Amino acid sequence: MNTIFKLYATLQSGEGFSVRPEHLGVYTGDGFAVGGAKDCRVFKVENDKLSLTKFREVMEYLREGCYDYRTQVIGGWVDDHGVAYLEISDIIQSHFVACELAGYRGELAIYDFKNAKSIDVK
Repeated sequence: MNTIFKLYATLQSGEGFSVRPEHLGVYTGDGFAVGGAKDCRVFKVENDKLSLTKFREVMEYLREGCYDYRTQVIGGWVDDHGVAYLEISDIIQSHFVACELAGYRGELAIYDFKNAKSIDVK
């Protein structure tokens, strides 16, 4: 099974992911993911209406939009209403800075990689 299909299946099952843009491998480092990276729009759609073809197109768009493969990930998740989100997130090492940046960007939460959980910032 190829990587794009595995990520698509993950999203379709209601789970999320954070992957490195260069090879779409799962990010295994520390820090906090803050969505809304500069110059790249968030893609959102009802998860049950997201086709594999559209998913592949959006992932390629996001990969092209990454300007620093060392400090960015592509994130995907599904909210409680069944809406899927795909976007570029910056990896920030400081919890305080991550919360400040998320607030500035209007994000509702950040993702804590070390503890594998979302943290509300509002």
